[in-house]
Amino acid sequence: MSNINSLRLSVTQRCNLKCPYCHKEGQISSEKELNLEEIEKIIKNAKEIGIKKIKITGGEPLLRKDIISIIKIIKKHNFEDISLVTNGFLLEEYAFQLKEAGLNRVNIGCDSLSSNVLLKNIKNIKDGLEAAKSAGLSPIKLNMVVLKDINDKEMPAMIEFAEKNKLVLQLIELININGNKEYYKKHYFSLGSIEKELEKKAKIIINKEMHNRKQYNLGNVIVEIVRPFTKEFCANCTRLRITSDGKIKPCLLRNDNLINFKDKCSFAEAAKEKGVSYV
Repeated sequence: MSNINSLRLSVTQRCNLKCPYCHKEGQISSEKELNLEEIEKIIKNAKEIGIKKIKITGGEPLLRKDIISIIKIIKKHNFEDISLVTNGFLLEEYAFQLKEAGLNRVNIGCDSLSSNVLLKNIKNIKDGLEAAKSAGLSPIKLNMVVLKDINDKEMPAMIEFAEKNKLVLQLIELININGNKEYYKKHYFSLGSIEKELEKKAKIIINKEMHNRKQYNLGNVIVEIVRPFTKEFCANCTRLRITSDGKIKPCLLRNDNLINFKDKCSFAEAAKEKGVSYV
């Protein structure tokens, strides 16, 4: 079993987009959001149990008016890495403030070079991307959810775009945890064949600790593959999740093992109710 060393903290379920594949961090709908005091309690406890990396997610985390304060709280506790996942629409406004507050890097959702079908496209994220680059947020990852008959043919062009702009491209398989089975059945695209192609072309292949994910260094660009439905992915998971309403969520794909944390003093106290340990 892998040691838990990173925390994915959702700070809101609100979003300014309605992407049909959104898994909402596997969270059941809730309008409750952690306040700054509750977030700091979580961050302190995370540090105490050996968490080294924090990733802020949503919904769209930049919809939180206090997002800069949230980053400052995390920075204060000296984590090795602080990152944030965003759709990029508000990033132009916040990029420099986020960097100054202590954010290291961002993942920007970008599924297409075309604006014809998908909202998370180069045109809509361009200003946010340029602002992130200018602010010094690095490395910048583009998250591309690969969808059959929608954007699967765009992967080579996205690799070229990432290379030209000195970005890391993360290709992500569609997952089905939001109940939209028909959409999943119609648009799921296996990345197995793409991985084989990347293995042949790669100059260096790096196996990351997280999920044993492979990063393919093609010389001037790095492409990372995320395939959530593999035994290797789960067996090498080093992450905990906290929902936006304050519950420990050990696994993205399950909702039967949530642990209330907001009203507890520590991870150990919260986990005791389930008879498990996260220390």
